[in-house]
Amino acid sequence: MNAKRFTHHLLTIAVATLGATAVHAKADPIAETVEVNKHALPYGLSDEQVVQLSEHVLWRRLLMFSDAPKNPKKDSSLITDDEFFLSKSGRSSPKDELVAMLSAMARGDDEAMCRFPARTRWLGDELDALGVNVSVSDVKCADFHAWVNDINAMALSLVFSEEHGNNIGSAFAHAFMRIDGRADDEAGVHATAMNYTVASDSSDGALAAAIKPIIGKYQGVMEILPYQVKAHDYLVKDERDLWEYRLNLSDLEVDQIMRHIWEVRDLKRPYYLTHDNCATEIARLVDVVRADETLFGKLGMVTTPAKVAQLLSEEGLVERVRYQASNSTKRQAIINNGDDFDLGNIQTNNNNPTKASPSHRIGAAVSYDEFRDDEMAYHISLRTAYQDALDNPAGVRKFHQLTLPSIDVSYQDDKIKLHELTIFEMTSLNPANTAKAYPDGNTDKKALASQIYLGLRRTTDASSANSSTHLVLDAHTQKGKAWTIGHGAVGTGDMADTVCYLLGGGGAQLGHINQGYRVGVRATAGCIHHAADNLRVMGELSVPYWYHKDSAARSGYVQPEISLGAQYDFDRHHALRLKAAAQKNHSQTDHSARLEFFRYF
Repeated sequence: MNAKRFTHHLLTIAVATLGATAVHAKADPIAETVEVNKHALPYGLSDEQVVQLSEHVLWRRLLMFSDAPKNPKKDSSLITDDEFFLSKSGRSSPKDELVAMLSAMARGDDEAMCRFPARTRWLGDELDALGVNVSVSDVKCADFHAWVNDINAMALSLVFSEEHGNNIGSAFAHAFMRIDGRADDEAGVHATAMNYTVASDSSDGALAAAIKPIIGKYQGVMEILPYQVKAHDYLVKDERDLWEYRLNLSDLEVDQIMRHIWEVRDLKRPYYLTHDNCATEIARLVDVVRADETLFGKLGMVTTPAKVAQLLSEEGLVERVRYQASNSTKRQAIINNGDDFDLGNIQTNNNNPTKASPSHRIGAAVSYDEFRDDEMAYHISLRTAYQDALDNPAGVRKFHQLTLPSIDVSYQDDKIKLHELTIFEMTSLNPANTAKAYPDGNTDKKALASQIYLGLRRTTDASSANSSTHLVLDAHTQKGKAWTIGHGAVGTGDMADTVCYLLGGGGAQLGHINQGYRVGVRATAGCIHHAADNLRVMGELSVPYWYHKDSAARSGYVQPEISLGAQYDFDRHHALRLKAAAQKNHSQTDHSARLEFFRYF
């Protein structure tokens, strides 16, 4: 019985095995076909051809990848929005996204092709160059055609709006794109503006609103609106001059840029005030149509609108420049030239950003201080941006003062020390006797002069006879009045070359000083004079009263300081600066001086 069962089991297993083998043999051709289809590439392209296309710099730029990944294992697009990719792995694989796009084109997927017309056009042209017959059409893309036909782009321009003197977010200037729909429309009646800007949160306070765009905590948004509406915002509401730079792009390049704008217009992406901003977006759009250009890659980690305007000009991409005077400049022109002055003949202000010195600056200095027994100190300084009172004013709003993180390191007594670290500093003078005193277009309300500073600096503690020097955290703010002296240049709406100011305010310092802190009030008076195109001088008297509770030493004291400075420019990139100061400390007056050579880059 057991033998019969054993034999039966053997027969069953044998039959099952033969059946399985037969089924497997019949399934082999199907499996092979599936495997072939799995690895088959659209349009019969070879894997090598697909790799070459996916590594093409224009394909990578269309997907917002860097031109060449520093680490191939961490290659990824700047865009995190899944809607920007057809492939689930498209954000990290340009090849997968290319295959997905080619597959969509091959099967006539109108939804995908209408969503990404720039990618479709570029791939179609590349396949044609390879001799591949591609029959794709965007005739069914009704929404895209309605949008692009309404704008009717014929020419593109970068529009530069000068620095805002009283708005931190706009103190670096602004840039947007003008899209002309007619060739003879200088006023821009039929033009469109493309403005990439930050979507701020109205519930945030002033400090948060200033910091968040620097660290990318706000989203960037792309606005498409009539050009005259946008120009009015700057010329009338903000009272800021405009400079337009017509780009020498071909019709095909203009069309492809518009297709790409369609693809990215609703994207969610972080906005960085320093390097992914309004101006870098325009440089990126030019790069999308020119493989031989690397504008975006040349801009660096701190990029201002002025830097982009300069780069476009230096690269030969500007074919025409046009200046538009703001309302305040026109009013100042009347002040300078009389009520009968023809505003149609107004000359340009000296704020063309392509003429400005680069905003980055490195310096080498030698200094001495009587308090240090006349010992010499040697300094290296680096400023990320933007402009101070003695820098070359060409290409910048007159008397504009704004400093982003800057560092000054000294070497003395065989020791290297941090001399100063400026986190942020801004001075807005708004001279009361000029048309520039109304920064928001409201001619019934003049703006006060103001100053704000936050940073680390070495200061002298004058509470005792030791008058020791320490590194402290310094924060202060002042407000007051400023007035120009003299007359603005004839034929222009520019201010006079001399401004004087009187400010008052308070602040605090924390560090290794007596009691670990001191608070105070101060009054500051000074003048700045533009003696020549390449020479500025200034003088300032600051009278702070400091207080900290102390029973042993004096709790309160005045520590006045007078300083003089001058800078001579050799050219846009090199300058020499001399500063001298005298400060009343505990029982003596200490004198100091500093000579510094600057390189702007």
